[in-house]
Amino acid sequence: MLKPIIKISLILGLLVKTSSVFAAGIILDRSIIDFSSSEPPRHDVTVINQGDDIAYVKVEVLEVLNPGTEKEERNIISNPEQIQFVASPSKLAIPPGGRKKVRLVNLAAPGKEKIFRINFTPVLPPLEEQTEGLGVTFVVAYQVLALIHPAQPTENLVVKRDSNSINFHNQGNTYALISNVRQCDQEGKNCQDDLGSKRLYVGNKMMIPIPYTDTPVTYKLTNFKGSREATIQ
Repeated sequence: MLKPIIKISLILGLLVKTSSVFAAGIILDRSIIDFSSSEPPRHDVTVINQGDDIAYVKVEVLEVLNPGTEKEERNIISNPEQIQFVASPSKLAIPPGGRKKVRLVNLAAPGKEKIFRINFTPVLPPLEEQTEGLGVTFVVAYQVLALIHPAQPTENLVVKRDSNSINFHNQGNTYALISNVRQCDQEGKNCQDDLGSKRLYVGNKMMIPIPYTDTPVTYKLTNFKGSREATIQ
């Protein structure tokens, strides 16, 4: 069994409903899932209820268009004729200390890379939704990132540097995650760790200022091939 991960994308919302104060202690065992074209197009996410009450959870799939750009859109998939990705079941009732699985299935034929986000949102118990009276509802929703690889993924990360910055441009056909960007002075001291990190989708760019003009910069690259360290002189 996978250990629940801590670094999960969080969406914090403050909602006013006809109910008393409400919270549900759920966690997920996964936050990012890669769908390779060479593997079965399905993965499971386990939802764990750490609370003392039954956790009711709604599951929604959002397709991400123009990811990583100013024009990025996240659209809830509701038209059955346009569905290319499914999360089932879409509603859960998990007993205290219990866990249930949600199956994620990619229905699209292999082609260009596609990005989906799946929201797991605690909701009020059915009877409490009908209760009259005002109150405040705090909702902490968890989100899973689903990366649908292209049929033939190609890596092409162009990296350039000048005296005070390093520039990344993803010209491949699949994502490239840049992290752990690091630079030290000429004596190998006064190191600046984690200068920047970002998931670069197809066509995305990133510029990171660097503190030293004459020493190498190291970073970690993660993509469909796995993870590796790289150095820019």
